[in-house]
Amino acid sequence: MIRFEQVVKSYGDRVILDHIDFEIKEGEFVVLIGPSGCGKTTTLKSINRLIEPEEGRIFVGGRDIMETNPVLLRRKIGYVIQEIGLFPNMTVAENIAVVPKRLKYDKQRIDKITRELLEMVDMSYEEYAHKYPSQLSGGQQQRIGVLRALAASPPIVLMDEPFGALDPMTRNALQDEIVRLHKKLKKTFVFVTHDMEEALKLADTIVFMDEGKIVQMDSPDEMLENPKSELIKRFMGKHLSDNGVVSLTTQDIMKAPPASVYKREGVKKSTEIMARRQLDALIIKNEDETYAGTVSVRNIRRYGKEAKNIGEIPMSPHITSYVSDDASESLDKLLDSDEDFIVVLNDKEEVAGIVTKTSMARAMADALWGDES
Repeated sequence: MIRFEQVVKSYGDRVILDHIDFEIKEGEFVVLIGPSGCGKTTTLKSINRLIEPEEGRIFVGGRDIMETNPVLLRRKIGYVIQEIGLFPNMTVAENIAVVPKRLKYDKQRIDKITRELLEMVDMSYEEYAHKYPSQLSGGQQQRIGVLRALAASPPIVLMDEPFGALDPMTRNALQDEIVRLHKKLKKTFVFVTHDMEEALKLADTIVFMDEGKIVQMDSPDEMLENPKSELIKRFMGKHLSDNGVVSLTTQDIMKAPPASVYKREGVKKSTEIMARRQLDALIIKNEDETYAGTVSVRNIRRYGKEAKNIGEIPMSPHITSYVSDDASESLDKLLDSDEDFIVVLNDKEEVAGIVTKTSMARAMADALWGDES
């Protein structure tokens, strides 16, 4: 599908791509990763001729891209960037339709494509099609950027750190959607990131680059098992000590709390947060940021109508641990309880995070095989 043969690109005396050779198969999800300045974005932009090599050849679908009109080439390659680039004076539907219109699709076909794409990311046509980008959240705007890239059903989609500017929760949700879209549409995805955790989650194949060269090109499992350089090991973030024993604290296995509110917050606002985050319990803080307790959906239903604020609803004492506690002790607390999570506190009694069974499993995998340091 995509093939690089001895491709070279320089800026002045600096070599950005140094005789790179690799091939991407049709339908594959390939992630380019490496330190800043390694050449990953230049490699990506070379595929659609936004950057042209000085030496070597690049083939897309068996044809040398330098023999293809760049405008026609780009219309057959979807492109998503971190800055999104939606046209602010166009509605969501008009943004999605940009390339199909240039390809002379009729209105009925464009409307059908727009409806189907919005449904794929759980955005109803009736609610979102006629909104403008300024009326959308950052995550919603990025979803539309992805849909615009897919609108003409291109065989290849290029994505240049598309989620880098988003908050962790939105980023995680969009990563899940991209994986789902890739499996459903079976397009060839080429994705640039500096985040090894993101690469491991998304990729069929990871291409690790450094100083304009490909250091290793392998499946995530193979790269975790057999990293070919010290730099890759550092990116993987090996946690094993010299004697092979892993010592984890609760801080190592916790994740950010999904939501927390102060006692003074209104009940309606608090329940809205719970509904949007799909939570059965909400962490409550005192005004000095210390942990006050946890309010359950059951107690909100029982006492919510009479309460003026969330702090008036009876709170559960919930299980807690401290960041410095041994991770195994915190896991034992969780397994011995009927709770979905335990609350992790710092030495000031403030909420530092939560531990769930999923976060514990993630930490164990990281300790054995690594994530980004």
